[in-house]
Amino acid sequence: MNFSIYDLDENIKKLLNLDNFLNGITVNDFIEEISKDHFLKEAEVNKLGYLDPKPYIRTFESTLRELKQLNSQSSEQTQMSERHVDNYELKHSENVLQLSSNIDRSVKKFDVLDAKISEVTNRINPLGHSLNKITNSRDRSLETIFLIRAYHGFYTKEKFDALETLRTSSKYDDKTKCAKTVANLLTLAKKIESPDLPKTTKCLQVIEKYSEVMERNLLNKFEVASEEGHFDIMREIAKILFEFNGGANVVQTFVSKNDITLDPAQDEEGSILDEESTWQKLSDPNFGEVIKDKSTENILDTLRFEIKSRARVIQQVFEDPVPVLKIFIQRVYAQIVQNKVNTLLQFSLSVSTLAHVRVLHVLYILVGDFTKDVKEFLTMNEFDKENELNSILDQSFYDIFIEYTSETVYFSREKKNLEEIVYDIVHKFNTYNEAELSSQALATKIENLDNFEYNQKSTEHASNDRFSFHFSERKRLNQFKAYVKSKLTDKPRNSVSERNDLEAELYKNISITKVETVLKSAIESVARILELTPTKAPELALEILEIILFDFGKLYIGGGLEVAYDHLKQENVSSKINSNQEFNFDYLYTFSLVSEILFLVSSTIKKIILPCAVNFPNIKNRMINLTNSYVSRCEVSLNILLQETLDLIAGRLAFCLTKQKKKDFFCDNIEDDTEACESISEFLNVVYSTFIGTLNNDNLENVLVKVGMNLLNQLLEHYKKFTVNSIGGIVLTKDVIRYQTCIDEWDIPELTENFQLLKEIGNLFTVQAKLINSLVTEGQLANLKPYTIRQYVAKRADFNPSYIERFFNLKH
Repeated sequence: MNFSIYDLDENIKKLLNLDNFLNGITVNDFIEEISKDHFLKEAEVNKLGYLDPKPYIRTFESTLRELKQLNSQSSEQTQMSERHVDNYELKHSENVLQLSSNIDRSVKKFDVLDAKISEVTNRINPLGHSLNKITNSRDRSLETIFLIRAYHGFYTKEKFDALETLRTSSKYDDKTKCAKTVANLLTLAKKIESPDLPKTTKCLQVIEKYSEVMERNLLNKFEVASEEGHFDIMREIAKILFEFNGGANVVQTFVSKNDITLDPAQDEEGSILDEESTWQKLSDPNFGEVIKDKSTENILDTLRFEIKSRARVIQQVFEDPVPVLKIFIQRVYAQIVQNKVNTLLQFSLSVSTLAHVRVLHVLYILVGDFTKDVKEFLTMNEFDKENELNSILDQSFYDIFIEYTSETVYFSREKKNLEEIVYDIVHKFNTYNEAELSSQALATKIENLDNFEYNQKSTEHASNDRFSFHFSERKRLNQFKAYVKSKLTDKPRNSVSERNDLEAELYKNISITKVETVLKSAIESVARILELTPTKAPELALEILEIILFDFGKLYIGGGLEVAYDHLKQENVSSKINSNQEFNFDYLYTFSLVSEILFLVSSTIKKIILPCAVNFPNIKNRMINLTNSYVSRCEVSLNILLQETLDLIAGRLAFCLTKQKKKDFFCDNIEDDTEACESISEFLNVVYSTFIGTLNNDNLENVLVKVGMNLLNQLLEHYKKFTVNSIGGIVLTKDVIRYQTCIDEWDIPELTENFQLLKEIGNLFTVQAKLINSLVTEGQLANLKPYTIRQYVAKRADFNPSYIERFFNLKH
């Protein structure tokens, strides 16, 4: 009951409803709503009229009371809802328990039923087995009875009409039964046949003849169906004949009927057999392009298409296509591919060894790609689930090339090819350089150095390496010499005078093009080895390395160094050193050429040959040791060649200084440069132009530094021998400036700085005596010993030993 003296407005009462608050009305909205009717109601804002607060107070009191009442109602509803939830949860738990017990009862009933069913099954199974046995026995009995009747018919009448009816029937099952019966008849007749019963032999012959007629009749139908493209009929006949005797004859018939025949024009089109120019290119080691035989490519493309199309037909005709595809593939490889390969390879053998190995490589890759493509097709189309056909393809491919790729046959030809290339180059080089190569002076000198180094070695490992290298080298050289002798007996050698001048120009001097020819041929050989005999690649690559280092490197590159050394020796004779004859430094071209050749050889070995033995440490170490030993010997040869050239230059410089006259520096007037200075300057220009054309980079600078320092040392000693007056000092200074000019042109700061000492020494002869003391404390003279300076000062024309300390004040 409401005792309020101030009732709420009806609109406000509508607001005080629990549903409004539950439906989302906010406090702010509620306050605004109850206050809007009293806001400034009847107020005078500007005149500050009276505002009665009671309506506000009563309104909010009533509102607060109503809100409390609503709150209590909400609490009661919440409690009631919680009680309802508890009741429902209890009922749910009771339902779950009841359902669980129901399920348990159902499972128990199911177990009982399952046990009963299992019991029934256990009783029925023996009955089923017995029934199957009875059925099978009945069928076998019927078959046996039919088989005995059939044999009796052939035995007595030489025929059996019921069997003939089956044979001539158009039904598949009848024909199958006939085939099985005939097969069993043949087995039975062979067992019964006895010499004591002649009629059994006759019966066997009749049955065999009947089986032949039956099979021949089926095969004829198979052929007709094949021609007309009736694959269903072919498949039925094939299944019948497989039941009869394993299907050997039907397979043979199918293969023969579907044999691949090539158009003769296709075989000849694009063939290289009659192209003489092509075979000449194949025999040229410098020819690097791959020549393709269009005829072979066309044949393989045709076979690729035919095999794929035949495989799909075989899949439709035979339940198991694998046995048929085996025979078909073997025939293709044996009759077509092998004939083509043999024709080309046999012809290539009559052309040249190089042509043969190149053609072998090309055909190996062509047929290999063809085989790989066929294998992928058969695998992708699920013809070969057990990998039986892959094995047949691999074996067929192997059988084609085994005659040519066996280790003893193939690599002997590969090695013969390389030896022929090396022999052709080395033999012509030796022919044009017989005189120079006969002395082997450089080899003897290096051998002495080797022996010295060998005697200095103390470790057993180093000794073994040394012995191994020399043993292998001698072995390879002996083998190659034997090969060369055999070549010489086969082909008489012409005298040098009979040879073509152009050939002499090409072969007399070592040539980087010849080296490139050999290296390219070796790289070709390695590429072929990796394709044809990959398992033997490390050992065979080692043999190729030995051919490069021992056969070619020793006889050609080493021969070139021998020729250069012989030319040096011809220049290095006292008659030339101590005369005005000009030196011929042409042999020095060998230095830069051999350096470049060694770089090419080392790069080839490092990038091509060594990777072949990456998984074989022993062979790889052997390759590295052989290469390092060979390169080391070549570097020793180059060092000897260069050092003796420097000695030769030093000897000529010393000879030029002997032209210095005693009066050159003790004269009364200044003339042109002295004869010694002229000779040395001209000789220095020749030396510089020679070295700059034959050496490069660090080698050029190091050699020029040695030549310059040698000249400087000789001049320093030279100027200690001559008395110099004031005018002669100017002449000496002119000579020094001429020397400095020659050296400055070399653009080597080290030499330019060192030759400054000569000018300072020249000043010792030109300055006044009283200035010598201050002169020797400056520049490079300050680094000389007093005794050395005294030697120069003592050659001054105004030198007086008794006054040396007083005038020159030189310290000890």
